Amino acid sequence: MAIYHVALHLIYIYTVKTDVQDINPTRKTISITASSEEVSEQEAKLINDFQRQAKIPGFRPGKAPKNMVRQRFAKDIQQELKQRVVSQAHQEGVAGAEFEVFTIVELDEGEVKGGQGATITFTVDVIPEFEVPAYEGLKVTNTPTEASDEEVTKMLEQVLGQRAEYNVADKVAEKGDYVQCAYEGKIGDDSVADLVPDTPMFGTQANTWEEAGNEDAPGVRAIVDGLVGMKAGETKEVTMEFPEDFKPEALAGKTVVYSVEAKEVREKVMPEMNDAFFESMQVKDENELRTKISENIENQKKQQNANGERQQITEELVKSVDFPIPESGVESETEAVLRDFMQRNMQQGVSSEEFEKHKESLHEGASKAAHDRFKSRLILTKIAEKEKIKVENEDFSRMIMMEAQQAGQNPDKLVKELQKDQNRVNQMRRDIILGKTMDLLAEKADREIVEPVEASGD
Repeated sequence: MAIYHVALHLIYIYTVKTDVQDINPTRKTISITASSEEVSEQEAKLINDFQRQAKIPGFRPGKAPKNMVRQRFAKDIQQELKQRVVSQAHQEGVAGAEFEVFTIVELDEGEVKGGQGATITFTVDVIPEFEVPAYEGLKVTNTPTEASDEEVTKMLEQVLGQRAEYNVADKVAEKGDYVQCAYEGKIGDDSVADLVPDTPMFGTQANTWEEAGNEDAPGVRAIVDGLVGMKAGETKEVTMEFPEDFKPEALAGKTVVYSVEAKEVREKVMPEMNDAFFESMQVKDENELRTKISENIENQKKQQNANGERQQITEELVKSVDFPIPESGVESETEAVLRDFMQRNMQQGVSSEEFEKHKESLHEGASKAAHDRFKSRLILTKIAEKEKIKVENEDFSRMIMMEAQQAGQNPDKLVKELQKDQNRVNQMRRDIILGKTMDLLAEKADREIVEPVEASGD
């Protein structure tokens, strides 16, 4: 894949004066001053350039008087003069700084005119100097990856359940059957639907389907459990005590009485494990299916361990060294954390009004997470520099194929997009380096296998 870099053409200003002032440990101002003679010289060069290229009636190319060129193209000359002076100031003061600049927070261009000096001031956030913490042999814990017989059996039941049929049955609902039902929740005489209008599953439903007794159901636990034992046409009341930390908050700590009506019961009929079933699963028999399921479970556990290792390594790095963090980095990272959080929750039905209610607490939590995430990236970047980790062509190829696959996009089309977007290429480069650095730390980690902690039944 060809990667194109845009080179900024700069005109040399012979001598400049640079003044650096500290605002706080991670923010500075860099003021670059060019003398009136230097700015005038740049303006003269620009006028010569315009004179050579100008097409003015009555004059051959390059022969129009300079005063006429200056007058006719005054606005363009002034704009180009400012661009050149600012660009050179950036080269001298920001790109050429002895400290590491993270980003430009503010730019004060001042006034740039021929015949007078110019001062360009950049407000920048910088990466502070810090000691790279010890990163070899970091201790991480993993859980065993073997699949137990119980886990395989449970997964097999889920596979069968996905292919089950649900037939209308004149019987009481058993666990696993689907029930068409309606319900209404009240707190005393008050309708819950009025308290949580944006989440009707907790208030009133005129017609919905629930899997009776499903322990992982997202709705009201008391209703799901209460459907077990009900027949079509029956009604009953169930009581739901919502926990103190429940979301939405309007129901937190409340006791709600739901009137439930069962309209139809559909019996869950598992498929028969015969030759046709095994063929559809691309296995020859139950033993091979169980082996395949076992391998999938083990691969999932290995991936969970890998993710857990990286989380543990990140946490260890963050707490092992202390240094001030650039404000702009934390701010941009906070926005990214909030954006991801909101997208995930909106997909689960949380309304924008609900986010607005908790805006301050959400921002506070996101800011803390962003601080640690950004800090870990700075540390990993330093480790990558120390280890001389580079981005190879095959690294880009793998990432391009992965992104194209996730987006359902043609890789060649993605490459063409990247050739026009250097910022995206640079972000990919940073992500690759951080990923390779984390792989290196995981490779050097000191692992210990521990048994998983059983979830409390309380």
